[in-house]
Amino acid sequence: MSAQATRWECERCSVSFGNMDGRQAELPSGWTEAEGKAFCLSCSRALAGDAAMDAAPSDSSREELVRLRRSALIEFEIRRAPEAPNQKIAKACRTSTGAVTAVRAALEQAPTA
Repeated sequence: MSAQATRWECERCSVSFGNMDGRQAELPSGWTEAEGKAFCLSCSRALAGDAAMDAAPSDSSREELVRLRRSALIEFEIRRAPEAPNQKIAKACRTSTGAVTAVRAALEQAPTA
């Protein structure tokens, strides 16, 4: 897809977005686009969590997988809206502000590539 389309459709869940009059619409806020495919915010979050779980060691416990997925969702939200307060990100990820604070601190400590 181009930077603008008449109608955007999420590659994963098929929800669509566009102008009723058929005018071109910019990629909706919160959506992501990769390799010509568009994803709604909900699916973008899910894909971030799925990627973390796919990268996990095969012998990971259920608790470790849950922790990895939660951290990936929080990281996704922080990268998407770095100016957002921890409380808002925690609410979006259905987690505690302490968990968001920990992930944000880890990201700040991580070397930049």
